[in-house]
Amino acid sequence: MLSAHLTGFCEFFIFGHFIAGVVGGLKVVLIIYMAECSPDNKRGLSSVAINSGGQITLLLITPLCLPTLIGTDDLWFLLPCLTALMALLHLSIAAFFPQSPKQLYIQKRDEEAARKSLRFYYGDNKDVEIDEAIFEMDAENASLREDSMKICGILKHDDYRFSFFLVFICAIVPVFSAFNIKTQYFLRLLISYGLTQSEATTAMLIISAVSVPVCFIAPILIERIGRRPIFVTITLLCTVEWIGLGLAQTFTDFGYESSLIWLTAVGGAILGQMAVNLGLLIMAPILMSEICPHNTRATISLYTQVPPMAIAAVEVTIFPTLRGTFGSSFFFFCAIACFAMAIILYMQMLETAGLPIDEILQNITMSCRHTRRHTVGTFGIRVFNEYGTMKNYFYLDDDDELDEDTPVQRKRSNTVSMF
Repeated sequence: MLSAHLTGFCEFFIFGHFIAGVVGGLKVVLIIYMAECSPDNKRGLSSVAINSGGQITLLLITPLCLPTLIGTDDLWFLLPCLTALMALLHLSIAAFFPQSPKQLYIQKRDEEAARKSLRFYYGDNKDVEIDEAIFEMDAENASLREDSMKICGILKHDDYRFSFFLVFICAIVPVFSAFNIKTQYFLRLLISYGLTQSEATTAMLIISAVSVPVCFIAPILIERIGRRPIFVTITLLCTVEWIGLGLAQTFTDFGYESSLIWLTAVGGAILGQMAVNLGLLIMAPILMSEICPHNTRATISLYTQVPPMAIAAVEVTIFPTLRGTFGSSFFFFCAIACFAMAIILYMQMLETAGLPIDEILQNITMSCRHTRRHTVGTFGIRVFNEYGTMKNYFYLDDDDELDEDTPVQRKRSNTVSMF
């Protein structure tokens, strides 16, 4: 972008904008990294805190884009300069961070380095928590039959396919939300609903300001009430946003003129921005870091990020045509799609807040086989002892109980008693 300013060639600006989009897509890696470095009861908090920090920073930076400040032909280059400075500052600090403990332990099989990484992120005097984390990674590593899984292997495996399906639903929600459309066309939409350009710009700032308190409570909510209620709420907010925009478009299509039109659109947009601040754009990476085994994450990340990005690019490109041809019908179609995905998440998604990864995947295994016929042995009930596969099992009599005195078992008991 700076090259475009220096040379006058717009192609450099387009290329820079493309790189910015690629970086945005790679944000999924950051969310997964933070989840792997965080204790079980802080995974959601740390991931959503990144999203909240980004939204707050965006709110603070946006006023600089006004023509009265540096949003002019002569001064706009200061914005990419500021962004580059922030990126260099981040790089100078992040370069000294250890790798993910799970990457070190499971993939590189370096327990000593993994313990050092855990101590860096968990803090000193956290030996018990570190032992628990190592035990969990042992359990996960024991079930991995391959270092990496291809898409065909994932789709053939019941548990992996279920995880892939849930992550894909979460990844497709932003595509059917109004987020991408608003990024490119919201100013134009508000102008068509009766506002001037200056009023529309002010309305966009008000929308961001009104919804910013959600950024502060979102990291707490995702741990307090869980992933499933938050994700369903996000999708429902996207539904109501489309309804608000659809009503405004309906009034416009029929030539109705009133301030109610832009008020309806702004009201819907506020709810949509609340959905973004709650974590609309990071639903998929959060869920991926919790329900996908380590050897499937690279493949699932690829197939749940690239197709939605391609669909979103096409959607943004043809939106003016869709709006001109179908009018408000397109808005209500997207609302129905979001509502359908909210129902799917409500019915299919398992709660993962505060649970160890291996227990989450055990729950997925049990859920995937819930409709199957359970085999009852002659001497007792067949109990499965490994997530990700149902091959290993042992027998229990009806009166027997599992008594496993391990760090993770004690941790699970404490978690259950807490809730």
